[in-house]
Amino acid sequence: MSFFRRRYGALRVLLCALLVLQLACGGGGSLTDRLRGRGGGAQPAPHFKPGFNLFSPEQDIELGRRSAQQIARETPLLKDEPTVEYVRRLGSRLAAKARGYKFPYQFEVVAAREINAFALPGGFAFINAGAIAAARNEGELAGVIAHEISHVALRHGTSQATKAYIAQKGLDVLGAIAGNGEGMDLGNVIASIGGAGANMLFLKFGRTAESQADLEGARIMAEAGYDPRDMANFFKTLAAQGGQRTPEMMSDHPDPGNRYDAINEAVPSLPLSERPVRDTDEFRAVKARLTGAAIGPGAEPQRLGPRDPSAIEPGPRPAPPSASLREFRARDNSYAFRYPENWDALSAGADDDSNLIFAPKGAYGERDGAVYVTHGVFAGTVAAQASDLAAANEAFVRQQIQVNSDFSVRRAPERVQRGGRTFIVTVVAGPSAVTGVLEVDIIYTTATEDGRLFYLITMAPEDEFETYQQSFEQIVASLQL
Repeated sequence: MSFFRRRYGALRVLLCALLVLQLACGGGGSLTDRLRGRGGGAQPAPHFKPGFNLFSPEQDIELGRRSAQQIARETPLLKDEPTVEYVRRLGSRLAAKARGYKFPYQFEVVAAREINAFALPGGFAFINAGAIAAARNEGELAGVIAHEISHVALRHGTSQATKAYIAQKGLDVLGAIAGNGEGMDLGNVIASIGGAGANMLFLKFGRTAESQADLEGARIMAEAGYDPRDMANFFKTLAAQGGQRTPEMMSDHPDPGNRYDAINEAVPSLPLSERPVRDTDEFRAVKARLTGAAIGPGAEPQRLGPRDPSAIEPGPRPAPPSASLREFRARDNSYAFRYPENWDALSAGADDDSNLIFAPKGAYGERDGAVYVTHGVFAGTVAAQASDLAAANEAFVRQQIQVNSDFSVRRAPERVQRGGRTFIVTVVAGPSAVTGVLEVDIIYTTATEDGRLFYLITMAPEDEFETYQQSFEQIVASLQL
């Protein structure tokens, strides 16, 4: 038998031994049962090590970097600096307590309402704005981030890729790697396990990996000065969000009740601070930026009265538009249209009809002296900055984008006919500074008889746009000038 065959045989035995050891140490039986032990009561805190992996930690970083670049191209990232910097500081505090290889952890916030978070190999973590908004205190958010850090530290992503690669190539690949003394070629590996679709291997884990990340995350929280029971409490939040739309963080995960019990059973074995961090002013301020809620525990925001957008009325989502419509007509009869009867009509400026808001309760307010709307319609007239409609529209759209610097034109201006009149329609979009999610605005402009520019802007978060689209079309169709 040649040296190569002897070496390959040893590798096969080593692989089997590693897989048996992984089952014995990381995957055998339920983690709750292991915590209880045969004699009952809490056992010493579980300690997990990364499973069998053909990749080096440096290759984890390179794979994660490539995947993160692709995700950044396809996913709207929040550009609200105070929120992003806060998440990065919190993430760095937790990552400092991660065991194993010291990955260069990086944290980004995704401008999406869904409650979700994910981490790629090498330390690239993404937290949805919806997860921040759903957390009731900083401890709960810390639990979300610590869980994702644990996936990275335990190298679950490349462990998944290893299994997929061996399943694709067979055990012979181990001998090939050992025989030439070289590591994995990342390009060949990614191509063989699905190309760009290989990203999904880094984001979907089995129940054992999720349970490990829960318990390792609980340890990270405790050592960073947080109470791991806040992570457990967040699972109650996830369960409460079930029904028509299941949170992504619950998809393919262990039952929230079992996760809650497992973490609470582990708490006595963890180095819990006598005065753990539960909440901070910084967290409350960031959550307020994302939800529009008043800052401070127990604060009661003032309700908005007609023509007085001077406070913020919070709410998870405004009520859907009513099918029944009511008419608005400008004082000078220059324009009129119909809008849902469960929407409020407010003036965003002087007591005239030049700048009006039509929106449901909970979808409008004022922040830092500026009026905002998250769902609804702006309408009014302004002085045209050019005699040509196309040029006047271009100037108006540019002005809107200057006010919302993260927005950009997503569909070029298009001329349409409405009621025998020419309108220009422009679609712009970007992450809302209020909700943190991607907002889609459709801007309609046309010239008035007195040479001014009439505008109507419909707006809604991208994930709710279908709910509002019919109402928007009815408003536009009913418009009289």
